[in-house]
Amino acid sequence: MSVISNGRGNTVNLLNILERNHSASADSLAKLSTGQVFTAQDPRPTERAIAEGLEVKLRSLSSAKQNINDGVSLLQTAESGLSEVTNMVIRMKEINVAGASTTISDRERRYLFIEYQALHSEINRITNTTEYNGIPLLNGEDPKTPERMILRLGDPTSQAEGENLNEIKLDNIRSISTTTVGLGLKPVAELLQEEDGITVDDALELLEPEDDRFGSIYDQALEKIAEYRAQFGSIQVRLERAKDYNDVAFENISAAKSKISDTDYAQEVSKLTQTNMLMQTATALLTQNNLAARLGVNMINSLLS
Repeated sequence: MSVISNGRGNTVNLLNILERNHSASADSLAKLSTGQVFTAQDPRPTERAIAEGLEVKLRSLSSAKQNINDGVSLLQTAESGLSEVTNMVIRMKEINVAGASTTISDRERRYLFIEYQALHSEINRITNTTEYNGIPLLNGEDPKTPERMILRLGDPTSQAEGENLNEIKLDNIRSISTTTVGLGLKPVAELLQEEDGITVDDALELLEPEDDRFGSIYDQALEKIAEYRAQFGSIQVRLERAKDYNDVAFENISAAKSKISDTDYAQEVSKLTQTNMLMQTATALLTQNNLAARLGVNMINSLLS
C-alpha cells in the first residue's frame, strides 16, 4: 500500500507543478503577444494605474502638438501673404520713383503706372483671400475676422493671476489690414483715363506720406507691414519652441511608460523556454510515476491471485 500511496502523492505533486508551469507559460505567451506586462494572471493594478495616467498625458501632448502645428501653419499662411504684399509695395515704390523723374514723357509715365495699378489691385486681392480655415488673416475689417484668436499649447493651466499659461492670445487681429486703404496706397485708375498721360506732379503726390517721419508713403506702408510680420513672427518662434519642448516631453514620458508597461521580450522568451522545459519534464515524470504505480498494482494482484 505504501507504493500506491507514494505514487498517488507524487502524482498530485507533479500535477500541481504541471499546472503552475502551464499557467506561467500562458502568462508569458500573453505578454509576448500583446507587448504589455498586464495580464489576467499578472494584473499589476498599481503599475497599470500609473501607466494609464502616463498614457493620458501622452495623448494630451499629441493633441497639443497638433494644435501647435496648426498654429504654425496659420502663421506661415499669413507670412506668405505679407511677404508678397511687401514685394509689391517695393515694386510700386520703384515705379513711382521712376515716374517722378522728368526724363520721361507724360505718356511714358502713364505706361509705368499701368503696372502700378495692377499691383494695387493685386494687393487687395491677396489681402482679401489670405485665409486659414475660413479665418481672414490680413483684413481685420472683414466681418469673418474674430475678435480674438487663441492658440493652445497644452492642457489648461493657470498661475496666481488666473492667466492660462498654455494659451497664446492674438487680441489685435482686427487691427491688421494690408489693403491699399489700410496701407495708405493711392490708386491711379482715374489718372490712367487721361489720354495725355500722367504728370510729374501727379507722381510726386503719390509719393507723399501722411506721416512726416517717412520719406515716402511706401516707407510708411512697409513700416506697418514690418510690424505685422513681427507680431506673427514672434508668435511663430514661440510655437516652434513649444513644439520642441512638446517633443522632448513626449519622448521622456513615452520612455517612462514603456519601462512600466512594455514587455521585456528577452526575459519573457527565456521564461517561456524554461517553463516549457519544466512542463515537459513534469509530464515525463508523471508518465513514469503512473507506470511505477501500475507495476505496483500488478505485483499485488499477482501475489493475491
